Amino acid sequence: MVKLIIPPPGLGKKPKPKFHYLKKGTKVVRIFRPEFNTAALTFRFWGPICRFDHHRGNCPSFCYELLDCQHCDDRERGIYYAAHELSSCLVEIFGDIGCIEITDQLVAIVTPTQDLKLLDIRESGAMRAGANVATLGNTEKRSLSQAWSRYFYEQQAIYSEIHGLMYHNAHNGEEAIALYERAENFLVCKPENVMPLKHELLRGLVLKAADENNLEVIPYW
Repeated sequence: MVKLIIPPPGLGKKPKPKFHYLKKGTKVVRIFRPEFNTAALTFRFWGPICRFDHHRGNCPSFCYELLDCQHCDDRERGIYYAAHELSSCLVEIFGDIGCIEITDQLVAIVTPTQDLKLLDIRESGAMRAGANVATLGNTEKRSLSQAWSRYFYEQQAIYSEIHGLMYHNAHNGEEAIALYERAENFLVCKPENVMPLKHELLRGLVLKAADENNLEVIPYW
């Protein structure tokens, strides 16, 4: 069993961070629900909830203990999850329930207006960052991966002022992206690049992702 690592890295394990640059103009995909007053470019400042949320909750700055941080509105820290492929978004949202439940979700194609510097924690990048894949990408202990995200975000002397993280999602291993609010002013999305998940133009992609990842689709076209 791989040992889970709590930040900071142990003595003698000096991080050698690996970076990935999300190039200007690169298309990334994001699924969102307008009923939560969310738009294509909306960062979530309420948390921590998901894997790499860096919100502080009741945790003081520079505290990386495995605390169950209270959800709060942290206006200084926002998070935005996206991916290169629609299938990665679908498995992250619906993988745990085993069914793609199509309701009012919208799909946005978003592009950065400048190169974004991401800490690459895929494969060997996880160990180079001071942890390991089990700790960052696969653990069920969200408090652990959130603590690491706060560490990456706050320890600029080690990781620089990164815009976010590049990682493999825990469901099917496809690439996924978590962006910090530092990237908020460097994303654009044209109105024509937003469409309902149930749109007929996305039908083939949704059904292909469902078939390849053993997911059902409701309603089925």
